[in-house]
Amino acid sequence: MPPKQKITKDDLLECAARIAEKEGIAAVTSRSVAKEAGCSIQPVFSQFPTMENLRQKTFDYVCKKSVQEVLSFKQYPDYFPRTSKWVIDLARNKPHLFRLIYLSGSFHGNKLLEVMSDYENNREMLTKMTQVYQLDYEKCRDILMRSLLLLIGIGTMICDGRMEFSDDQVMAMMKQTVSDMVAGAKAVAATKGTEAEPTTSGSKG
Repeated sequence: MPPKQKITKDDLLECAARIAEKEGIAAVTSRSVAKEAGCSIQPVFSQFPTMENLRQKTFDYVCKKSVQEVLSFKQYPDYFPRTSKWVIDLARNKPHLFRLIYLSGSFHGNKLLEVMSDYENNREMLTKMTQVYQLDYEKCRDILMRSLLLLIGIGTMICDGRMEFSDDQVMAMMKQTVSDMVAGAKAVAATKGTEAEPTTSGSKG
C-alpha cells in the first residue's frame, strides 16, 4: 500500500482560501481547515500555531494568488482596464475575498495603499503608465493610488449591495478619472517648466 501523501502548508492554505471565499475569514479555523483538507487538526496546528497566524497566512496567500492572477494581464495593452474589471468582478462575485483583501485590516498597521504600491502587479502597471503617459514615476504613482481609492470605493458599494454599476459604467468612470488626472499632472508640469525658464532681456552697456 503506498504511503499516504503528506499534507503541505500550501495545501492547507488553499483549503483556508476556499473557506474564506465561501464563508469569510472568520470561518477559517483549525477545525474548518482540517475538515476541508480531510485530515486531523494536528497538521494544521503544526503549521499554524495560533488562529491569528492561520488567518494572517491565509490573507497573505490570497493576496499572493491575486497578484499572480492580475499579472497575467500585463501582456495586454489594456492592463489597467482589465485589472479594474478584475477588482469589480471580485466585489460582485466573490465579496468575502474582496472584503478580505481590501477591507479586513490584515496589513498589521501598514497603510493599505503603501503596501499595494509595492505589489509586483502595481509596479508593473506603474512602469507601463510612465511609458504611456510620459510622466515621471512619482506622478504616475499618485495617479495610480488615487485611481485605486476610487476603484476600491466603487467595489465596496457593489460588494455591500449599496449601489450597482455595470462594467461599462465603472470602466467609463475610471477612464475619465485617469484621463483628468493625467491632463492635470501634465498641465502642472508645463506650468512649472514655464516658470523655470530664464527670462531674457536686453542690457544696455
